[in-house]
Amino acid sequence: MSTETPTLAPALVAVVKATAALDAAMFDPNREGFTDITALVDAFAAARAAARDAGHPEEDIDAAATPTN
Repeated sequence: MSTETPTLAPALVAVVKATAALDAAMFDPNREGFTDITALVDAFAAARAAARDAGHPEEDIDAAATPTN
């Protein structure tokens, strides 16, 4: 899957956004103490499932779920 295309399918955009939110929460350099990321993990899993349900191949979903930082 090329992420350089002008648009991604909405289901894959949701995976990208869920990945970014989860990544930001886990690797926030200003974070102190315990951070409950349960809701973010649930949203990430739901976005992946929705992308599968929309017919996207696992390869494309994995590419969308790979942080770009």
